[in-house]
Amino acid sequence: MKNGLLIIGKQDKAAEGGARRGGLGIEYGQAPALPFDKTLIVQSGTRVPWGLVPAAWHFLERWDAAVPLWRYGQTAADVGTPAERKQTAAVVRDLRVLLHSVELLFVRDNDDGRALVECYRRELVDSSEPRLAFLRALYQVKPRLCVLPTSWLAEVDQRSKQDARARVFGPPRTSGPLVSVEVAPGRYVKCAAGDEEKVVAQFAQRRRRG
Repeated sequence: MKNGLLIIGKQDKAAEGGARRGGLGIEYGQAPALPFDKTLIVQSGTRVPWGLVPAAWHFLERWDAAVPLWRYGQTAADVGTPAERKQTAAVVRDLRVLLHSVELLFVRDNDDGRALVECYRRELVDSSEPRLAFLRALYQVKPRLCVLPTSWLAEVDQRSKQDARARVFGPPRTSGPLVSVEVAPGRYVKCAAGDEEKVVAQFAQRRRRG
């Protein structure tokens, strides 16, 4: 089949349904690969903007790969471990570059597309941050990359914020009223009733850390 979806990770019924409605092939894997002429590689659980996908297939007529930017306010210097940032700097030279939302990666099965995916797979082996691994592969292979706006995958940014909040406050409660609590002079946040002291203490700890 010419175009298809490669889902990385566990079964994703929502992604499967969208792919079938679009007449796409479906494959699962644990690492990036190119099972189709044009492959959309997604992480399981990613909300695919199906209305935009036909445009991406069109882009791959001219480009080797297409991927959205991740965040306009963060660069390679802001993510990963110090060791991996050093490893990335050895390839990229300057870490003041934007990162990509590798959760939604379109790649064409041609020489440069295959080289990009193969290099990305190698870089992922010892990587704790896939965005840095992809950046290293990108700079080594130098494919023709179509960089898409962050709006293509706004859900990734939102989920990243939710995940970060969950690491600080724990998973959100499914029921119960929300109340406002003052965590700094003039600054209020919402939390579940009964968690006020916990939230204030956590914010105080974050301020002490700088």
